[in-house]
Amino acid sequence: MEGELIAQLDTGSLVLWLLPQHALRLAAWLSEWEGRSHGSHEGNFWRQRMIVAMKKRLESAAFDEPPRGGAPAADFRVYSVHQALAEAPLAIAAVSDRPFPLEPLGALHVDAIVTQPDASARGLGAVLLRCLVQQAAAANQVLVLEPQSAGLEAYFTRLGFQHIEELDPYLWVPSGALPGRDVDVRYVLVQDEDYQRLVAAFKRPPAWTGVTEEIFLSARQDTAALDVMALRVSSQGTSRRAFARRMQREAPGQAYKAGDVEDVDPAEVMAIMRGPEKLEEVDWACAQDFGGGSRSSLPGHYSGLGRCSVSQKAFPLPGLLPAYGKADLVIESLELQMRTDPVYSVSICCKVGALAEVLDISRNLFSNFRVRAVLHRNPVAWDLEVVQSDGLAYAAIQSQQPPGDEKKSDDMDIF
Repeated sequence: MEGELIAQLDTGSLVLWLLPQHALRLAAWLSEWEGRSHGSHEGNFWRQRMIVAMKKRLESAAFDEPPRGGAPAADFRVYSVHQALAEAPLAIAAVSDRPFPLEPLGALHVDAIVTQPDASARGLGAVLLRCLVQQAAAANQVLVLEPQSAGLEAYFTRLGFQHIEELDPYLWVPSGALPGRDVDVRYVLVQDEDYQRLVAAFKRPPAWTGVTEEIFLSARQDTAALDVMALRVSSQGTSRRAFARRMQREAPGQAYKAGDVEDVDPAEVMAIMRGPEKLEEVDWACAQDFGGGSRSSLPGHYSGLGRCSVSQKAFPLPGLLPAYGKADLVIESLELQMRTDPVYSVSICCKVGALAEVLDISRNLFSNFRVRAVLHRNPVAWDLEVVQSDGLAYAAIQSQQPPGDEKKSDDMDIF
């Protein structure tokens, strides 16, 4: 066995193959499956179609010259499941890394998956998919696939996948109690009346209320604000927590990519809010090399891009099954100095496996109470765009028109 053993399973072994080194060996195995039938007519049709497509891609990886710059010839990876390591695989999948339509998550896209046309391979396609879900979660990704027929949709539904039409018209994601990090979902409400209707929809008092202060900093020489430090202090009752996160973009006007959240000392964050030069004294992982890596002894090395205050009211998300875990719907009111009226939004933190269900519940809730809300693709950076616009929010963060809303949005400065 020349591939890399990834995991030992109850039903066999999971192996990762290096490309283009092992491309022809994999193609040879697929050639043995070509033209053979087992199972339903539709299953055989899609099996043969995937075999042909995967073989072509593997042969291209083996024989095509790499592009200039030395980039690898193959932009995908191949996993397989073997009953015994010395034997041919019983299931093979080709996957590739892609962007996910909800930042900062990435997607592990199933380009093709095929099982050996034999009774011994029955159920191993599902086993391989479950393994890929684990691999994606370990890499902070979501496994996604695109069924191309009603029969395939029914098959993947039985395996626990759900369509996330609100994010993408084609993608399906796994659901249920899955490993991996939490994901943030944010909807921006169109007007004050939508905020009032949503608050009135919950008859009981909030499960909790909170206040959050957030400040955004960059190095003074970083005039385009390509590298931003977001600092947040959140208070709920008598408890207080603080967080820091790096947010970076390649050029002005492009979206920010948010880094991981780091728990930090609230006292240090409050000190930095009073004097940004205190950022030079902290020992946070996300602050390493911030500001170009040059720590100055002179004051004024860092400058504030903006500051905001957020009031929060949290309610249990109605209708979420216990299998998906607990999730709060947090209604937020963002106040900025440059605006006379707040910006309202809804944020929901949930498990990756609950994403499709949470999106469905949220959209039904908004529809039932006539709340106009637009899903934001970058749930972390949305308020940074508001703050940094510095009075130009009407031009910088134009709102989309909510689905089914025939009224013009009156240049709402949401995003």
